Amino acid sequence: MTNKIIGPAFSDVAARYARRAGAESHLAGKIKSGGQGVWGAMAMPSQTLSDSDALAIAQWLVGGAKK
Repeated sequence: MTNKIIGPAFSDVAARYARRAGAESHLAGKIKSGGQGVWGAMAMPSQTLSDSDALAIAQWLVGGAKK
C-alpha cells in the first residue's frame, strides 16, 4: 500500500491524482491501456478489464487507496 515494489505505492498514485480533474477516467484509461515512463522505466502492461472494473479501481486509487 505504501511501499514501492515494482511500480509506485498505491498511496503515491492516490497523492499524485487526488486533485486532478477527471483523474478517475484518466487512470481507468491508463489501467486498461498500460503505459511506460510515468513512474519509471518499467512498463505497466495493459489490463483486460471491463470499463466499470477499471473505473472502480481508479476511484479506489483516487480516493486514497485505503484497504
